[in-house]
Amino acid sequence: MLKKALIVLTLLLIVGLSGLSIQQIVRTNRERDALDAEGTRVATDYGKFHVHEFGSGPPLVFLSGLGTTSPLYDFRPLWELLLEDYRIIIIERPGYGYNTSSSRDKTLQNTVEGYRAVLRETEIDGPFYLMAHSMGGLEAIHWASQAPDEIGGIVGLDITIPPLVDDHVEIPGVLGRNLQWFIGRLGLSRFMDETDMKEAVPLLDMQLYDEGAKERIEVLFHQNFFNRNIVREITTLKENAKMLSNQTLPSSVPVLLFLSEENLADAFEVENVYKEYFSTIHYFEKNILPTHHYVHHEEASAIITSYETFIENLED
Repeated sequence: MLKKALIVLTLLLIVGLSGLSIQQIVRTNRERDALDAEGTRVATDYGKFHVHEFGSGPPLVFLSGLGTTSPLYDFRPLWELLLEDYRIIIIERPGYGYNTSSSRDKTLQNTVEGYRAVLRETEIDGPFYLMAHSMGGLEAIHWASQAPDEIGGIVGLDITIPPLVDDHVEIPGVLGRNLQWFIGRLGLSRFMDETDMKEAVPLLDMQLYDEGAKERIEVLFHQNFFNRNIVREITTLKENAKMLSNQTLPSSVPVLLFLSEENLADAFEVENVYKEYFSTIHYFEKNILPTHHYVHHEEASAIITSYETFIENLED
């Protein structure tokens, strides 16, 4: 009797999970068809990328962190204030923003070469200033290491650097990563209440966005939640950092760094890790901001003021 009950419960569980998965697929496809994607899709030998371009002037390329729901909206507090003086370029890699997932390897080489191919396809010439957040810092460092002549400077928004990945980042095991992907495919994020949603996606709690923008952000969050590209990036994070540790960031590439006071409070030695890592850079400036990891959400004006001074000093 117990055996039969277990079989019935197992079948019910399978049916229930299958129903959730099918519902997620149907809703995601329906939402994607109804969503008028902003920006332009660009196909390269390294996969398809989604590109947003605004303004005119020196090109400023934004590189988002791991798992960012929408790079376009995430960086908006910054790029809206820079439109008049810079050519804003936001490149959404596969699995981010309006871009769909791909099966390509998530190595730094593939990602950065994809960015460079996008800029060639769209006929945007450098030198480029890279404004990178979090894990996007690894991409910026790799780009500058491989093609320093293309880079005018790096602006790091609480970026990750190789030594921090080695010593301070824990990667979930195979079971944990598969569970993350499974949760995403079941669409369980759709059952989060308003408080949890705002904690997971801080953009939803910002006055900068109207209801239409917030609706788009929420749709993109559910579509991209722990998709295969994001899970693969988690999987390859240590490998990418190790590869980057064997490269040398040219001392001629200027670096302007913004660190979160909140994150530094959690590990007092982290600030020294940054100082040591960038110790060979000829022009290096560090700022500590009284905010959380998404420094550009709360301190956009301070970041832009420091950035403009940074550029003026480079031109003198």
